[in-house]
Amino acid sequence: MFAAIKAEFRKIITVRSTYVVTGIALVLVVFFAFYATGLKATQAALLNPYMLADQAREAIIATGTLGSLVAVLLVTHEYRYNTIMYTLTSSNSRTKTFLAKLVVVTGFALVFSLLVAGLAPALTSLAVHIKGFNLVPQRSNVASMIWQVLFVGWGYSAMGFVFGMVIRLQVGAISALFLIPAVVEQLLGLLMKASAIYLPYNALQAVVGQAEKSLTHISPGKGAVVFLGYAAFGLVLAWQLFARRDATT
Repeated sequence: MFAAIKAEFRKIITVRSTYVVTGIALVLVVFFAFYATGLKATQAALLNPYMLADQAREAIIATGTLGSLVAVLLVTHEYRYNTIMYTLTSSNSRTKTFLAKLVVVTGFALVFSLLVAGLAPALTSLAVHIKGFNLVPQRSNVASMIWQVLFVGWGYSAMGFVFGMVIRLQVGAISALFLIPAVVEQLLGLLMKASAIYLPYNALQAVVGQAEKSLTHISPGKGAVVFLGYAAFGLVLAWQLFARRDATT
């Protein structure tokens, strides 16, 4: 198992797309947190005691899809370049291979989330001080904020992992990654109205309080439980499909 995890870890740190996607996410954080929010801060924003905590939560929502793109590419690169056979023959268990990939995706998601969520408030605070302004004393439950951003970051990556393992075609998986939250959930939301909060991505955003205001309000804990139900179903489905003999197609 350790050898399989090591092999997957080597893949994710040697693929150029990992650094390109992460770099794009960091550029977005710099632009929105440092420039748009910090340097362009309004008086009302400076009087918000939750400004920095909000920046951490908003940053993970804004870049979560990019983090999940790394998970998609980790899986689909092997199918695109037909190297999946080497992965399967190097292990005596497809379940071990599946779990190794999931462990590495989870590890990346947690590091990515901490980096993004930590950088955003730091850059905003720096920009405000460069402008010569002062924030009001900030309030936040650090422990609560940490588990929320880590969960949301992992949630996005877990969905990307599921899309990659189930669809396998790189273009199809990437399309699903962007279209499902932006189009499919929006259309379903028109039918479900306020109850659309129980759709997977809406529930995930509710964990950090970033769901649409028109939707039914649910607590971060309930949002996490709802999303875990979807994630568990998707991961079990992906595992079952990968464990079958058609995992090379």
